[in-house]
Amino acid sequence: MGAIAQIAPGPDAPAAPSTVSPAAATQPADGAHTLGSGNSTPEVKILGWSLTSEVDQASLQRGNAVSLDAGSRDVIFFFAATPLDGAAIEYRYQLSGYDADWTVSSNRIAHYRRITPGHYRFEVQAHRVGEAWSTAAAQLPVEQRPFFYQTWYAYLLLALGLVLLAAQLLNQHDQLLKGQMGIVLEERNRIASDCHDTLMAGFAAISWQLEATAKLFRDAGASTTPAANSCELARSMVAHCQAEARRIIWDLRDSEDLTDILSQALARAISGQRLRESVATTFDVEGDEIPIAPGAVHHLVCIGQEAVSNAIRHAEPSKIHIGLRYDSDSLSLTVRDNGHGFQLSDNATRTGHFGIPVMRERARKLGGTLYLNSSAQMGTEVMVTVGFQTINKGTKQQQHVVPWIGV
Repeated sequence: MGAIAQIAPGPDAPAAPSTVSPAAATQPADGAHTLGSGNSTPEVKILGWSLTSEVDQASLQRGNAVSLDAGSRDVIFFFAATPLDGAAIEYRYQLSGYDADWTVSSNRIAHYRRITPGHYRFEVQAHRVGEAWSTAAAQLPVEQRPFFYQTWYAYLLLALGLVLLAAQLLNQHDQLLKGQMGIVLEERNRIASDCHDTLMAGFAAISWQLEATAKLFRDAGASTTPAANSCELARSMVAHCQAEARRIIWDLRDSEDLTDILSQALARAISGQRLRESVATTFDVEGDEIPIAPGAVHHLVCIGQEAVSNAIRHAEPSKIHIGLRYDSDSLSLTVRDNGHGFQLSDNATRTGHFGIPVMRERARKLGGTLYLNSSAQMGTEVMVTVGFQTINKGTKQQQHVVPWIGV
């Protein structure tokens, strides 16, 4: 067999010409499979490979398989076929798993650059020009090892790291919210203590003073004078302010009221309210309850408490029904009693009763509407209706302080 001389580069990349000795041309790579069909057809052999861009005998390597280190730039495969009576020989080769099709060439090298990580198989065939590719291909396994960051366990470690980072961020966010919550609760308790020690004491002193003044009017037989009426109105106003202050202080100290479930807050408030034994109270919830902003819960609970308190103090009912109904886009809170009712045309503020104006103001803050219906035969019904969209809008306006506190 003649020497392999003036080896030209393959189509994948140019390479410098060189010569390979006759010995190298006749020695196949160890383990390379060579198949032929006698002396009548060309017998192709894989001579070896080189991991440099230089095509020379010194860089030629042989073995059962090719193993490329991570980041290898070049690999050149050398092959040759037994010449038959000087006939022109043509080759075709492919890197199975990398090349889409065979590459046909008269050269006896195949040059590849920057193979992606994976397992491949280099195959080469030979035939006389003009004849069919009837001979079996010589084969050589090829492995391109990946960098660490290209391995599956590197991606697994990255995914685990991202999960741990997300968990850490969530934990820090939770700790931040708990810290903000603790600060708010501490401030609420401080305000409650200050109100109890200062405002309530002042209200009590004013109430005692007005009581003494009213007694002087009664002793002097002037209880029907305009001054006595003004004194009685002031007493009623102070009594109402005292009741509101006690409720506000209780709300500030009771951290359990910070909830987004209205039915729970209403049930807790009603059970904690001092009801007469002769008054039967019922509480019903209709529809699928959804959480709402704790600030809205606070205002609705205050409306319900005020309606129940007014009924007990003024209507002398035997039954009070609290109803909570959830519709698709709104909720309604209804407090109905069977007491003696009152005239809606009365100016409540002139008689010292501020419950209805306060309830209307709370409903207005929620973007809802307060309905009041009362008669001497049917009792009194207080109903507030609030849309979910207005509740959410009111919640967003409060998020710059501390989310989900709402009071």
